[in-house]
Amino acid sequence: MKKLWILALLALAPAFAQLTELPPGPGRDLAFTKCQQCHDLGYVLDSAGLDREAWKDIILSMMDAGLELTDEEFATLLDYFSTYMGENPPPPPEEEAEQIKKDVTGIDVYKKACVACHGENGQGVPGAFPPLAENPYLFKDRAYPALVVIFGLEGPIEVNGQTYSGLMPSFAYLSDEEIAAVVAFIRNNFGNDKLRPEDFEDLTPEEVKALRQKNLQAKDVHALREKLK
Repeated sequence: MKKLWILALLALAPAFAQLTELPPGPGRDLAFTKCQQCHDLGYVLDSAGLDREAWKDIILSMMDAGLELTDEEFATLLDYFSTYMGENPPPPPEEEAEQIKKDVTGIDVYKKACVACHGENGQGVPGAFPPLAENPYLFKDRAYPALVVIFGLEGPIEVNGQTYSGLMPSFAYLSDEEIAAVVAFIRNNFGNDKLRPEDFEDLTPEEVKALRQKNLQAKDVHALREKLK
């Protein structure tokens, strides 16, 4: 009965189809990462406008379906959704967003968007998330790592002799500056600097912006990776 009630709320959400991305606010990165482990962001975006109790029930239902959250993560998500996607969300902090773009660093982006799955040292999680450390695919094509971040990656891949078959969600909500910075950071750390060709140049934010226009799907990025073998 509870699930039927939640589905009804989703269908009646007043902001249906109005949002195209998660609004900025504390907890946004956690919401992006956790929600896309099971489904795309459409289910979340279509729920904008619900009150705090409704959001609480939705999060609990996701946990019933297998989503793992600590008490702190639960509280963070509930505060984020009920505040920034609730009945009376605050206006977007445009000046703050612009300042974030100016001050972006690769390590900061990695910590907020990548470390949960790929580890502090890029080691990944055996059997679950592939390592980024000492990964030759980072240099087989200049655009490939950024395309993975923008469009995601779906399909079996092999890294350092191990096979992974999971789905990496799109992180297209990151700015062009953030994507350029985090790809450069990964390429210059975790032992990848030893693999870096002498004349290799990192992507610029302008190049990342152009890559967004390709309008690929995660399976298309996988097909590109296969060609790089």
